[in-house]
Amino acid sequence: MKRKTIFIVLLSLLVLSSCINERYDMDKLSGEVALNPSVILKAVKGEMTLSNVVEPNDTLVFDNELLKFVFREDSIINFQLEDFYSSFETTTFESTTQITSITVSDERDTLFIDPGDDIKIKKMKVLSGQANYTIRSWCSFDVSITLEATSIDDGGAPLTQSVTVPAGSTVNGIINMDGVLANFDTNPSEPYNQLPFEYDITVLLPPGSYDPSDSVKVSIDLEEPEFDYATGYFGNHNESSEKDTLDLDMEDFFSKLSGSIYLTSPSITIDYTNSFGLPMRINTEVKGINDEQEISLDRDPVDIDYPNTLDNREVSSSFTIDKTNSTLPDLISMLPYEIEYFGSGSINPDGEHLEDNIIFGSSSFIADMEVEIPLEFRISNLQLSDTTDNFLISDDPEEDDLLDMMEELTIRLYAENGFPLGASAILELYDSTSMTVLETIDTGDLLLPAPVDANGRVTGPSTGNAEIEFTPGFLDAAQVADQIIISFILNTTDNGTKDVKIYSDYNIVFSIAVKVKADINLNFNSEDE
Repeated sequence: MKRKTIFIVLLSLLVLSSCINERYDMDKLSGEVALNPSVILKAVKGEMTLSNVVEPNDTLVFDNELLKFVFREDSIINFQLEDFYSSFETTTFESTTQITSITVSDERDTLFIDPGDDIKIKKMKVLSGQANYTIRSWCSFDVSITLEATSIDDGGAPLTQSVTVPAGSTVNGIINMDGVLANFDTNPSEPYNQLPFEYDITVLLPPGSYDPSDSVKVSIDLEEPEFDYATGYFGNHNESSEKDTLDLDMEDFFSKLSGSIYLTSPSITIDYTNSFGLPMRINTEVKGINDEQEISLDRDPVDIDYPNTLDNREVSSSFTIDKTNSTLPDLISMLPYEIEYFGSGSINPDGEHLEDNIIFGSSSFIADMEVEIPLEFRISNLQLSDTTDNFLISDDPEEDDLLDMMEELTIRLYAENGFPLGASAILELYDSTSMTVLETIDTGDLLLPAPVDANGRVTGPSTGNAEIEFTPGFLDAAQVADQIIISFILNTTDNGTKDVKIYSDYNIVFSIAVKVKADINLNFNSEDE
């Protein structure tokens, strides 16, 4: 009874104060009185601006007053050195020399490396590394051997190592290559992947004569070094990152929409850092997906900026995907539930160039993605429908229903709309038991879209009046229906034929009046009567 009592008291006060001009003797009233008043209440008047309603955050921002949605995803592409360049193999340098005099000079051989996949290494600055040697002597006397890598620069001089080998013995050792610059390009006919070695052999205590079996074998192999940088040509390779999906968490909302919305200026920006000093081409595959369709981005591959000197080891840059070079507006406007993406990259996509490639020991390519959707769009009959429990009736069976006291209800709306967006609504009373719509109200235009200029910005508000009439039939059906289907229909300026933009300074000035015709029975009899 509480809701009914409050309603009666308020309505009675309004009626007594504004609608009744005569004086009555209250003692003359009978025990039961029926009132049938009609009252107009000016309930709401105000102004709403977008900046007061929308609070910017990481996803929703104002950029020069233009409203934008922004989504970010880090490291969508992450290529490291090992994705392109694996360890190389070496062939062992082996040479056997017969000793026929006290000195054997200018013995030469070449150590070949095999980096694989058409890689041609010309120079390498070594951080840490070593060459292993084994020297086997079949001589009856001691010898001294000086090894010299003429193409390895060790502080301005060739890398050398001197070894004494006792008669008839084998000596193993290492040649420290920390900090050296290895030049693999000293052979003019094949200037890559080769390290020439020279060695001299000196007999320490010459015998009276030399035996044919007096000989020395030198073996050298190179371990995989840790390097600061390497130059040359590193082949044509293709690598792909794992496919991933960005869930926009909008499936439930988008599934309630019909009609069309076209977002005219979305963009995807790929920000990257690259420390591979070689031509690289990136192909970013992006696909929008919902229940009805899939749309691919259809964007051409992009050539990436790269460092081209030893002093400039990393570059940071970006490229943008938008309506000028892809189908991105179509992809976004399909209202995807999720965006599937993966990246692939190729190095030296056009083959070998005259300019050498440069890779560094820490080379990598890392790319982040930012999706930006400015509220620049056009809408044609975009309908959002939802079904809710009937909120017009009380859930408490012991509580009187206000609908019992209403014969008619009318809501009058006056609006000065500063948004380029018009709206109407449809309310349907639905009985889920019989699965029928009992009554429908079509509000017509609640808001008229404001006119815009050639750039899509509002030039002034549109003014309109709307009246929503809840008839006796609708109010009666509202007491039977257990659900209400509410549909909002939106259109932009000129029925969705013009692109419009949403700015933070847009506003709506409005006032709402409510007219109620009530049917009230007041019982003044005491409970004893």
